[in-house]
Amino acid sequence: MSARAYVLLNVTGEKAEHVAQTLRSKPGVAIVDLLEGPPDVVLMVEAPNRQKLAELAAGALASVESMSEGIWLLPVPYGATASIKKAFIT
Repeated sequence: MSARAYVLLNVTGEKAEHVAQTLRSKPGVAIVDLLEGPPDVVLMVEAPNRQKLAELAAGALASVESMSEGIWLLPVPYGATASIKKAFIT
């Protein structure tokens, strides 16, 4: 099973379309959608493990110059116990 992160981005000015276009070409970025924000853009990054996920997500976001704010949503791994879920939330 692959690791996933969902990222919500607020973009400065009217640059959401350009940001989405840039992100679509980045490795690991599986989905990019424009929203009637805020947030302005949502993307999903996938990788074989959480370490690679962090690398790909950071690389993709580093290419976005007009990002004003971003929120990462990391799903709890399938089959995780309640104690593991709590560790991800805190």
